[in-house]
Amino acid sequence: MVHSLIVFLLLGGILTQEASANPAHGRLQLMTSGERNILFAKFLQSSGERCDSVTRNFFQGSTKSGDAIWNVTCRDGQLFAVLIYNDAKGSSKILSCATLKAINAGECFKKVLRE
Repeated sequence: MVHSLIVFLLLGGILTQEASANPAHGRLQLMTSGERNILFAKFLQSSGERCDSVTRNFFQGSTKSGDAIWNVTCRDGQLFAVLIYNDAKGSSKILSCATLKAINAGECFKKVLRE
């Protein structure tokens, strides 16, 4: 399911005009780790994921097309990868880290390099 992380950034009043095609990722980078934890928890909850709070977030890297990959750990131990597409809408996709590993698409919390 594709979601829009930009909506959360707008609702939080922290989004400003940016020239970047991926403003949601740019704003996330400017936030403190604690602010990102709160935002990711709300985002996951509103997307139907079970995560009462996020205890850790990690910028894993970017794809060749500029999509940003963030990883989060929930208090109950669940791990998620959040892909933020390189578009002005802040479109995003959530995958559990277990699914990511099962489909041989990488592992969470390990830096990835653009190929």
